[in-house]
Amino acid sequence: MSIRIEFNSDGFAALLKSDEVKGMIEGHTDAIKQKADSYVTGETAGFKGDVKLMGTRWVGLVGTTDMATMIAESEDKALTKAVHG
Repeated sequence: MSIRIEFNSDGFAALLKSDEVKGMIEGHTDAIKQKADSYVTGETAGFKGDVKLMGTRWVGLVGTTDMATMIAESEDKALTKAVHG
């Protein structure tokens, strides 16, 4: 017995661009940013988190903002740990 699955591409596209998915991505992005910030010492702006609509879907981005955050990633793997652990 075989089953045929037919995908609704327009439905997937609408879901990936929805406010609900954006909210989920914002939550994950903020959690990663906060965890990465916990590895930074000294006076700093902390890591920067942003959510953007890129093409067909929402994407969360977290990156460095200054020398302190660059060092935290370089020496302590702050972003790497925040994402993977």
